[in-house]
Amino acid sequence: MSKGKLLIVEDEPIVAMDLREEVQELGYEVVGVAESADEALMAVQAKLPECALMDIRIVGSMDGIQTARALRHWFHVPSVFLTAHSDDTTLARAARVMPYGYLTKPFKTTELNATLRMALDRARAEAREEAEREDVTETFNGMPEGILTLSGKGVVRFMNYAAESLTGWNAAAAKGKSVHEVLRWSEAQSNPVPNLGDWKSPPQGEWLGCALAQLGGGSNFVDMTMALLTAGDGEPRGYVLTLRDATERMRKQALEEAQNERPCFDHAPMAMMQLDAEGRIERVNEALLRETGIAAEKVLGRTLTGLNLDPDPRIGRDLLPRLLKTASFITAAGKSASN
Repeated sequence: MSKGKLLIVEDEPIVAMDLREEVQELGYEVVGVAESADEALMAVQAKLPECALMDIRIVGSMDGIQTARALRHWFHVPSVFLTAHSDDTTLARAARVMPYGYLTKPFKTTELNATLRMALDRARAEAREEAEREDVTETFNGMPEGILTLSGKGVVRFMNYAAESLTGWNAAAAKGKSVHEVLRWSEAQSNPVPNLGDWKSPPQGEWLGCALAQLGGGSNFVDMTMALLTAGDGEPRGYVLTLRDATERMRKQALEEAQNERPCFDHAPMAMMQLDAEGRIERVNEALLRETGIAAEKVLGRTLTGLNLDPDPRIGRDLLPRLLKTASFITAAGKSASN
């Protein structure tokens, strides 16, 4: 059974042949031999090696260090450098690629074998970790709640799809930013919310009905929870912040309260209107007037059909569709409906 699949990148045919025989005798499978970066890239796509044995000085437009960087970036294939050059400049360039090993020619077979074993073990461990991270990411991205993971100082490490939708931020753009830059409270906010800029005493708990300003404009009402994120040994690793769209919950709550208490109706954060037994508009709240920009006297006492037939295009064409899309209604029977 092969110890691992290797790609040899060496532009001297005799050296490449000797190296191939040597690693095969050690129990490794050589899936390809390339003389240049172009050949190496084609071989990787076709053969999928676990590691590349890379000579730093190869022919072509890219040297071995540049080729190793391309293999790592595009195909997640690490490299072990085999070279006769060990000067400080070459070592510094090679170190930036983060190779899995660096052997200076001539090297012993035992050194080669030990380096390959360690490189392949590391590559397989990292591949498993990456697969696990992808599984976790896929799970989080499938959740309806917005999830953000934060460092102990409130820096965003991860954001799922639902959090992107609620905040308006792209996960890649948010990563590395302080959470108080990503989560900003809207001017519509009225109840207490956590101070996400103060991490001397990080907030933990639950906050309901937070008016979250979206990047690029607009806002969402969210229920937010923040909890400590711990490792398997119980040590704190940061925080997990959960966002749930609160619009429908708040709408239902406001409608229920509005049936008995007029102040709740008037100051509810979403647009609402009340219809009498004949379907005429008898009450509208402040949010509806604010969102539509139409004075109350323009709609009170009228039916929705009447608004639709109004010759003023601001009402029939603009106002009514907006009401039907954003407003909640209370009927004379005490029932509510939302759009």
